[in-house]
Amino acid sequence: MKPLVSIVIPVYNSGAYLPETIASVNKQTYENIELIIVDNSSDDEHTIAYLKEIQEKYKVLYTGRTGVAAARNVAIKKAKGEYILALDSDDIIKPPFVEKCIEQMQKDSTVSVVRTQVELFGKKSGTIKFPSYDFSVLLARNLMVVTSLFKREDWERIGGFDADFILGFEDWEYWINLLKDGGKVATIEEPLFRYRIRKESRNSSLKQKDFKLLRRQIWDKHKDLYATYFVDPTESFEYKFIEESTANKVGNLLMKPFMSLKLMK
Repeated sequence: MKPLVSIVIPVYNSGAYLPETIASVNKQTYENIELIIVDNSSDDEHTIAYLKEIQEKYKVLYTGRTGVAAARNVAIKKAKGEYILALDSDDIIKPPFVEKCIEQMQKDSTVSVVRTQVELFGKKSGTIKFPSYDFSVLLARNLMVVTSLFKREDWERIGGFDADFILGFEDWEYWINLLKDGGKVATIEEPLFRYRIRKESRNSSLKQKDFKLLRRQIWDKHKDLYATYFVDPTESFEYKFIEESTANKVGNLLMKPFMSLKLMK
């Protein structure tokens, strides 16, 4: 029998998007899936009504306003799957996502995480193509989205997601914690994950000072690792964030005729 995959979806006032997310789970070509939804104290009437409507069909849990990391942990504690996939309530996985991830995981017992490339939709379109995995680069910037397949036993081994990361970066810190003692990351070179960009999302509302605070939070927790790996500072999250900003790209375009060096895109 194929191994059970538990897909966990934390929800907070996202009832407008959740049906599409659930539909993408139901369209998976892989059959042995359980879906667990955990509501993080939504106060939006539409979300509350929709969760009541589906709670007889799906496992719906309710928590206090704990944050997304703690909500994922609550759902995974109730999960029965050998493998876990965290999925945000406004994102989408394409039909072959789980099947292809399981194939990669079962090819090699030393694989700890399976990631795919990313397609953006909503307020922004395009794709994100992650570079080859390297732990030293992971210390500098995140190399995978939270919607990457991992083993439940690894989640248990490291104590789950760190609930102290309230503002964000809880997924990045989780991958560092999971992979710091080794383990391979397998990559499916297709954008099987669709990441919704919306104006009111948590990441969109973060300010530059928040990014710096969150990076410091990760550094404080893993000082020994950062002392071991000499990370190129130009690989830092803030650098990439600024480098890929619209303002920087426009500035590069205007200055290009006057510069002899080829600037990074």
